[in-house]
Amino acid sequence: MKRLLLIAAAVALAACSTTKHHDSNPYASPFYGKYLNTGAWVDGEITRTVNDLRANPDSAALHNTLGQLLIQKGFPKDAETEFERAVNSDSRFYPGWYNLGLVRMSRGDLLGAHHAFSRTIHYKPGHSAALFQLGLMEEKNSHQSAAVDYYAKAFTINPALLDVRVNPRILDSNLIDIALLKAYPNSHSRQSMAFNPAPPGYVQEGLVVSPKPNATPPAAVAPQPVKPPK
Repeated sequence: MKRLLLIAAAVALAACSTTKHHDSNPYASPFYGKYLNTGAWVDGEITRTVNDLRANPDSAALHNTLGQLLIQKGFPKDAETEFERAVNSDSRFYPGWYNLGLVRMSRGDLLGAHHAFSRTIHYKPGHSAALFQLGLMEEKNSHQSAAVDYYAKAFTINPALLDVRVNPRILDSNLIDIALLKAYPNSHSRQSMAFNPAPPGYVQEGLVVSPKPNATPPAAVAPQPVKPPK
């Protein structure tokens, strides 16, 4: 009886060891692997990226790339996992935070998305797209003032976000006109400042503007002869 118990314990221990090894290598047999047989270019890119991750599992950039590819393949949950692995590998990797925010928003995890977008602008304060996404979330929560602040900052940094071809979600906001009024004074002031450069042939030394040593002096004008009065 003891022998049977020892054998059973050994089998259970082996099973636990196998499971643990499998969990430590998430790319041994990924769920989406059986769908990479369509011959599409994305299948080949996913396969190559998975192989690269087997060799370099701590690469935030590779996890981020795989996440983007899995979104195109139609596996948002697996993509979210890859973006999480990207920021776990490098907490300052702001592209991973932004992509994680997008996929969480698409899956309805608004709290998680807000956290991810906030991390994005924490590590990349001028990330205009993340600022815009935070504006959308604040507007949805009826926080108009906060939304306008985010929008104004985003448009000041990147005016291209006002183009629906660049940013289709501009159509989801009803506060764009107010945000533009808020952003206009700063933008207008900068655009209206026409600063003068130094004149040609001059250099600035300290606070004194002096001609260059080898500057060509202006051509002398020959004096005109004075005609005697008639």
